[in-house]
Amino acid sequence: MITNFFKIAWRNLVKNKAFSFLNIAGLTIGMASATLILLWIQNEWSYDRFHANKDSIYEAWNRGIADGELQCWNATPSVLGPALKQEFPDIAQMARTNSGWFVTAVGEKKMSSQYLMIDPEFLSIFSFPFLEGNSKTALSDGQSIIITEKMAKKMFGEEHAMNKIIQIDHNNFTVTGILKDLPPNTRFQFEYLLPWSYMKKIGWEDENWGDNYVNTFVQLKTTANADLVNNKIKNITIRHSDGKERQEIFLHPLAKWHLNSRFQNGIAVGGEIENVRLFTVIAAFILLIACINFMNLSTARSEKRAKEVGIRKVAGAYRGLLIVQFLGESLMIATIAGIFAIFLVQLSMPAFDLLVGKQLFLPFGKIYFWACILLFILLTGVLAGSYPAFFLSSFQPISVLKGSFKKAHALVTPRKILVVVQFTFAIVLIIGTIVVTQQMRHARMRDVGYERNKLVYHYLTGDINLLCIGNMHCKQ
Repeated sequence: MITNFFKIAWRNLVKNKAFSFLNIAGLTIGMASATLILLWIQNEWSYDRFHANKDSIYEAWNRGIADGELQCWNATPSVLGPALKQEFPDIAQMARTNSGWFVTAVGEKKMSSQYLMIDPEFLSIFSFPFLEGNSKTALSDGQSIIITEKMAKKMFGEEHAMNKIIQIDHNNFTVTGILKDLPPNTRFQFEYLLPWSYMKKIGWEDENWGDNYVNTFVQLKTTANADLVNNKIKNITIRHSDGKERQEIFLHPLAKWHLNSRFQNGIAVGGEIENVRLFTVIAAFILLIACINFMNLSTARSEKRAKEVGIRKVAGAYRGLLIVQFLGESLMIATIAGIFAIFLVQLSMPAFDLLVGKQLFLPFGKIYFWACILLFILLTGVLAGSYPAFFLSSFQPISVLKGSFKKAHALVTPRKILVVVQFTFAIVLIIGTIVVTQQMRHARMRDVGYERNKLVYHYLTGDINLLCIGNMHCKQ
């Protein structure tokens, strides 16, 4: 029976080439557009979710009065991390980070590179995979450095980088580890890691509870309750500063770092999650427009399919069998469109990456990717073919064979409603695109009071950076 269904569906597909082309082209463009948006959404959702301890990792934030308003910020005092771990047993590990740029040199080759100074437990809390070296011992020496694979190629070319010397601001560091290049969906941006002891060596670390210049991360024990821990630690700054500093401390979970890090009056009110929701709706609209287009084209051919339905019903075919037949045809078209959509997505990926400022990719080697593709095609095929299947299978044999199966011209019909909905969605998307484009152009081109092309920004590096040692206001 399945073979017969396939043969009938394929025969109808080949017999009506123009109709098949229009349906496949419409679904291909709709599925490809929705897939690109869904890839961006998946990238946003997956930020830092690859860490093994993701469910127990938190970042310490401040909540206090700034500029007359209750605000939140994630820069914290250097002394906060050690105090949290020492005073609260629920905290299993702690790590502080400080980022910026140094001039790195190998022989005569010099370049400005982005560093991240870290506590030793940083590599235990976060799961950045090593190509070479041991995460537990790589930064045990104050003159050690861990570099990324990209940094190794920049500094040493094709030479083996392990145990080589890199000079940073007149200090020699030995390469004791090489990390895989950072994934695009992480908040951390660095080319090499330096031990926290270097902060002390250059005089950047202090014990002032009012100096907020580092990021503090903690990993809670599996038995800990984050809400209870927040209640315990909120007054730690006030207590240690004898009331001179009035801000509270709270823990922000890793799952919310990228999507939910916008605060108003000390409360998380959203962030990037709003864009994710918006583009989810847009992807659904685009796919729905493609499916409605399929429905309208299919029902427009009702006269040609009516006699087929009538004869098959006279021959003994049940309505349920016809519904399965028509759904099978739509699934076949959706499958072909899905294959073309994958090729179209792959071809348009470089331009789309440039547009959104991301490095997206199709994970062909992952089983879950193919499962999602099959589910996506199944959903599209059923959604697009549902109305035509029920509509075409509802024809009565007597009416069809008499040539009077059509109903009287009605003011409102399902097909007219679908056409109106399709054009409404399309018009809304077009207007929205024009408005957003105009707003972005205005933001880029508006007069900001200076000539942007003649303004240069540069991090403190090299000898200039050394002049700022001991002066906390000079640091990046």
